[in-house]
Amino acid sequence: MFTVFIVVMVVLAYAWILYPGLMLLVSRTRPATPGEPVSDDEAPEIAILLSAHNEEKVIGARLANLTTLHYPHDRFTIHVGLDGCTDRTASIVRGWAQLDSRIHVASTDVCQGKTRMLKRLAGELLSCSTALPPPYLLFTDANTIFEREAVRRLVARFSDPHVGGVCGKLVFVPSAASPGRNLTTVRPPSRGTDESTYWDLETRLKEAESRLDSCLGANGAIYAIRRELFPLAMPENVIIDDFVIGMKVREQGFRMIFEPLAVAREDLPESVRDEWRRRVRIGCGAYQALSLCRACLSPGYGRFAWFFWSHKVLRWFTPHCMIVLLGITGWGLVGWVARTEGYVVNLAAVAVAFSVLCGVLLYDVWVRFRKSVDLALYFITMQAALLVGFLKFCRGNLSGKWERTER
Repeated sequence: MFTVFIVVMVVLAYAWILYPGLMLLVSRTRPATPGEPVSDDEAPEIAILLSAHNEEKVIGARLANLTTLHYPHDRFTIHVGLDGCTDRTASIVRGWAQLDSRIHVASTDVCQGKTRMLKRLAGELLSCSTALPPPYLLFTDANTIFEREAVRRLVARFSDPHVGGVCGKLVFVPSAASPGRNLTTVRPPSRGTDESTYWDLETRLKEAESRLDSCLGANGAIYAIRRELFPLAMPENVIIDDFVIGMKVREQGFRMIFEPLAVAREDLPESVRDEWRRRVRIGCGAYQALSLCRACLSPGYGRFAWFFWSHKVLRWFTPHCMIVLLGITGWGLVGWVARTEGYVVNLAAVAVAFSVLCGVLLYDVWVRFRKSVDLALYFITMQAALLVGFLKFCRGNLSGKWERTER
């Protein structure tokens, strides 16, 4: 039992402490080489794909942002998939489409899921017989806002023929801090938010992995791929489509790199409760993605396989490891109490006194180090959501339909 306890502790320490530290250290030997924004003459044609379900609160700002990007207006089109919208989203988008010929609309009467809609939009573009499809597909979300130079910086990285996809940088912004949804600048996230703290670390790891080989997946808020690499055979019930699409780029022998100067922002969820359903859904999608992208675990992918095992697989099984640790600890305590049966009364008295002392100390810690305590609680909540997602995955019958997070 003790050996199992030590092994599990080492695995968790490696996944959450040693691996991130090692990656950040090693990546410093590979300096970042951000590309310069492409000029108007060099700017290639791109198609921006966006799937929306009941986004009436943000879709107008999203389209205003996209239509005013600092990119030649005749070099990009916007393809909006209306996925069973029951609010004013459809009427708002169609109103914009009447004013701007670059906006194209596809719709379904019933919500069918983001992945299915993206496959439809990409399929229609790639199978168009009347015009050559644009060489690059750019994916984004309805609640995202791009910096004006973001698209120029994304497409500039495709000058390297080994690059099959480029992922931009997502910055979370507390919604109260961005009244009016400024469309041209990105404000830094509040350092007091647990989600932004976690996301900062993930962004640094994504950049480090990109320097050494390739990103693990992409970020659905802002990423682009070469049109021929879009996985049309991807199942329609895929939950975390951005991760799977990014992994399929690497699976086809191309790199998925990170461009930190291609910046987008999104409102930060106000509480962990707002995030719970989204986290459970992502957790469920993680195990599904592991099955779909298992080819990248092969040693043939070299250091990229190491990234996948260390950064994703071991972390996705963190709640399982925590359950093993709790089980071993509980078993050990039961055995210890059984061996000291004659001292139960004294043990109870000591336990009460110890509990009171711990309560006082924990309160003091909470007051003095509330940020650290909040982060610990956030971590535990994430693992609980991941475990619930695992149980949903084991149940089967996965659906790619929307489960919106209120913003």
